[in-house]
Amino acid sequence: MFLPASAKEMQDLGWSQPDIILITGDAYVDHPSFGIALIGRWLESKGFKVAVLAQPDWRTADAFRIFGPPRLFWGITSGSIDSRLNNYTSLGHKRKEDLYSPGGRAGLRPDKPLLVYAARAREAFKNIPVILGGLEASLKRLVHFDYIENQIKRSVLIDAKADMLVYGMGELATLEIAKRLDAGQPIREITDVAGTVYPVFKDVIPPSDTVELPSLLQQKENPALVMEAQLKYQSFSPDPCLPSEVRRCGRRMGGRGSIIQKQNPGLIVVMPPAQPLDEKTMDEIYALPFTKRSHPMYDKLGGVPALEPVQCSLTTHRGCFGGCSFCSLYFHQGKYISSRSIDSILDEAERLSKEKFFRGTITDLGGPTANMYGMNCSNTKSCQRPSCLFPSPCKFLNADYTQLLKLMKAILKWSRSDTRKINVYVASGVRHDLALLSDEYIELLASHFTGGHLKVAPEHSCPKVLALMGKCPIELLDEFEDKFKAASRRAGKQQYLVPYFISSHPGCTDDDAVSLLEYLVNKNWKLEQVQDFTPVPLTLSTAMYVSGLDSKGKKIFIPKGHSEKKLQLSLLQYHIPSNYRQLINFLTKKGKKNLITKLKSRTH
Repeated sequence: MFLPASAKEMQDLGWSQPDIILITGDAYVDHPSFGIALIGRWLESKGFKVAVLAQPDWRTADAFRIFGPPRLFWGITSGSIDSRLNNYTSLGHKRKEDLYSPGGRAGLRPDKPLLVYAARAREAFKNIPVILGGLEASLKRLVHFDYIENQIKRSVLIDAKADMLVYGMGELATLEIAKRLDAGQPIREITDVAGTVYPVFKDVIPPSDTVELPSLLQQKENPALVMEAQLKYQSFSPDPCLPSEVRRCGRRMGGRGSIIQKQNPGLIVVMPPAQPLDEKTMDEIYALPFTKRSHPMYDKLGGVPALEPVQCSLTTHRGCFGGCSFCSLYFHQGKYISSRSIDSILDEAERLSKEKFFRGTITDLGGPTANMYGMNCSNTKSCQRPSCLFPSPCKFLNADYTQLLKLMKAILKWSRSDTRKINVYVASGVRHDLALLSDEYIELLASHFTGGHLKVAPEHSCPKVLALMGKCPIELLDEFEDKFKAASRRAGKQQYLVPYFISSHPGCTDDDAVSLLEYLVNKNWKLEQVQDFTPVPLTLSTAMYVSGLDSKGKKIFIPKGHSEKKLQLSLLQYHIPSNYRQLINFLTKKGKKNLITKLKSRTH
């Protein structure tokens, strides 16, 4: 049974009014990989009446009136990914399909869903609190860069004129807000919830224990302050990696408190991050009655394409301590790894195997980085490292594979019992430098959890660019590949790595791109997918892109123009016929005769 997504469905439940209406720019999919379902089911389990308004027609407020006014608040998200990424390519071209919409149809969400939905909700019913959440709101909680408008923008909280913003995964903060509003506390008095951002009004006094970031106006006038703001926020925001027993909401840690930032006009307060979820809470959430289907209203519209790759997957944990410069996970899920119990994962696997849509394969057993399950940090003091692995593994990192190996063996035993023959694969990205710490893990991974291809993300080959990315040396990828292929051979399998690389990352010159091309040609890797760098909000790489500086204040080359970015993208996809003439002309000018000869032998 789904959460009500229409007036009739709400009436069938005997409700006269929902407590909370969740608005999303995605189609409604009742799967824990979709944030709206996760928050909706969580609030439902705590006794709240939750309705879902999915992809409403934003051209009129009528669509926002179908349930009547929510008793407590509107919860608004643009969807599972940033709407800019969803609607536009890295080069600014409009996408022709939307995988999070029925049938992949584009155009069912506005360009700026958070702003548009908030305005329509206000128009539909006055004086109902509007709370923003989800990935896009989380990453745009501060002054940020918009790559489509090529402008530095104020916090989306201010632009949307919302009452509050929840950042991070949001379960604890959203539940706390719902409880307080239910108890009669006005929204403007809720100023001490971890994992939230709120605007400062005349009758609201910001906390005394704050750190101020450069304002919108200051960053616009001096782009170097974009890097300063980024580093200051990384340094002064409380540690998302510390375990819950040594973290306390709202309390000063390591000499650091809340963040404030002027929006010109307006002032926002960013509270410390919410505590990472403990194992018990993680188990509770993933035991909720998700149908793992898209709502039936989409059945005749072709379903929702984004569901297919995750429908039969199992999330084992949250968080990532990799700290890659271009990745926003550090600021959304945090560094601390919140893992589920093995019993919880096995229970979900058993339920999944009995679903009618199940076809005998669990497509993914993992999380943001598959091989971080069960790992933790032993440090109980404040830590300012964005990465626990770069430039070298932190001495406090307990990169212990004990729990992950137990999980893999347990799921393997379950899947190969006499009553079932189920394939279980790891489709999440594997951190190859971390995998080198356990030969047993590589053996299990290659022997039983790889379906011919394994995703890895070296991102580049040049030491200078890798350092800017916060990634390990390319030699570690070569070492991992050797071990993985050897383990595959021992298992009687011929398997390959699927490497992911980024083109046009800040600091990557044309010469660096050519060096990467040479590496790919020598490996005979022909990349089908290359991620052209996109300056998403709240990442160190985006701060580099806007400021033109690295984290030490040194000027670096920034590939920005369409021709520069297209060239670097083409260099990484040398085997595509449409790129051939451009590459030969470019390499000829560079005097790369030997490389041209190799290219001709690889492409003809």
